Amino acid sequence: MCGRYVLSEDPYQLASDFGAVIDTASEKLLSPYRPNYNVAPTTQVPVVVSTDDAERKLMAVRWGIVPRWARSAPSILVNARGETVAEKATFAQAFAHSRCIIPASGYYEWKRPEKEPYFFSHQDRSPLAMAGIVQGSVIDGEQVLTCAIITLAAAPAISFIHDRMPATISPDLWDAWLDPTIGSVEALSLMAAETDLVCRAVSRRVNSIRNNDSSLLADDPVTDTLL
Repeated sequence: MCGRYVLSEDPYQLASDFGAVIDTASEKLLSPYRPNYNVAPTTQVPVVVSTDDAERKLMAVRWGIVPRWARSAPSILVNARGETVAEKATFAQAFAHSRCIIPASGYYEWKRPEKEPYFFSHQDRSPLAMAGIVQGSVIDGEQVLTCAIITLAAAPAISFIHDRMPATISPDLWDAWLDPTIGSVEALSLMAAETDLVCRAVSRRVNSIRNNDSSLLADDPVTDTLL
């Protein structure tokens, strides 16, 4: 799964990176922005969606879908398995018509049983384009836009750390991925378990969401590994 990630780029840089405009209704949520080194579920996060006229838009949504079957609060789904996302009733409609890209500078994963955190990113630290879905959830009696990150089986080189990783979308497929007229079957073929990543062990301080600063990315004594 992917339950924590990093986003150091500000919304205006992200909008430029993804060829998007910033949603006016989300500007107050996205700005002023400070780098987030420990993005956790329930946080308002920027996502890229497609507008009605097929332009890309950067907007803020809450990370973690509250399923309709949740009776008491706090059941949230932060990930959706790529193998079943098109079939599960909780996600199928959103996957068919409301896909998004969730930008990240990198993400954390924990090696078990030691629970040692690792950070995964592009070697040049350019943003990852994580595959996601956007769906309305009822939270405290209000309809709120929420999102989940789609995951796939981990690339073989990192499966010794964790058996899942975020699905990503390559830049040449962004338009197709965001196009709501592209059906679920074709959309499934657009996702990939990216292998062009580096990983390294990082500070165990990331284990607490109370810690949120650049020192979380300080190397533990483990050599960077090219996947």
